[in-house]
Amino acid sequence: MTDRPDDLSTLTRPQLLVQAARIGAEALLQRRRPGPRPALDRLLSEESEQERKRKDGEADYSPRRHVDLLIALLVAVQTAQGV
Repeated sequence: MTDRPDDLSTLTRPQLLVQAARIGAEALLQRRRPGPRPALDRLLSEESEQERKRKDGEADYSPRRHVDLLIALLVAVQTAQGV
């Protein structure tokens, strides 16, 4: 096993590889991924629908799906808060 350098500036690579990596990194950074808010809104909507089905006693209510949604909501909120 080789040791990892602590500082990427110590890596010596061909100029063309470095340029390609910089272009790729810049492209990744420019892509705007939706933040946690759209995901949170979607999860809240889906959980609300499961809650309605639970209260109405609908046959297609899924306790497992409801718990999965609640877990996802908790993780999304924690992620948004930086916990």
